[in-house]
Amino acid sequence: MELPETLVKILERRGLGADYVVDVILKSINADPEDYSAAHAELAIKMFKEGVRFLEENNIIQASEKLYKAIEETIKALAIAKNLEEAKIALDKGRWTVSLLDKAARKLGDIIWRAWTEAYFLHVNGFHETRIDIDDVKARLKFIENAINKLNLRDQ
Repeated sequence: MELPETLVKILERRGLGADYVVDVILKSINADPEDYSAAHAELAIKMFKEGVRFLEENNIIQASEKLYKAIEETIKALAIAKNLEEAKIALDKGRWTVSLLDKAARKLGDIIWRAWTEAYFLHVNGFHETRIDIDDVKARLKFIENAINKLNLRDQ
């Protein structure tokens, strides 16, 4: 199923992405935490693949943002699956903050923490500030891929 283009444009204007839509829908149907985790894991994989595609096209801005979103979704998926306090707070609030993502990433171990720091660098310097080159993005890809590989996608 695809969302109507009008809805997508409204969400984009308000700075809301697929992760927001997923959480709203899952909350409205009273989904289990396993469903939240699986949905965020799927988004992480999708964003990672898009990021790699943009990297191959030498599109620094979009590659940086998609790779950042991939790690953001990875952290959400793993934090929910592990029932971390940060996930409980985010689900109660209806949104994740950078602070919650940062705290959850630290609790999820060195691979996730490193991926988060590298992805956040890309988010700031590759997407917002556009002051890095394609090699800077490529140098961080292995750390992001290592984190993506931590997702348990056997059931998806």
